[in-house]
Amino acid sequence: MKKINMSEASSVVGGITTCVNSFELNVVGKYNICNAVKTCTDKNGDVTKEYTPAAIINCPSVG
Repeated sequence: MKKINMSEASSVVGGITTCVNSFELNVVGKYNICNAVKTCTDKNGDVTKEYTPAAIINCPSVG
């Protein structure tokens, strides 16, 4: 088995994707819209966000 260094290891297919769930309050006109936000970072540092409507009670208050 060949030993590899860190830069070689980071290019291996696979790795770890980490995700964080949070809530985000958006004000659209006179309406408050709450979204659940899933933010994921892959092994290369690329960030993706997925927004899903959520109950307003889950979001932080305005002002």
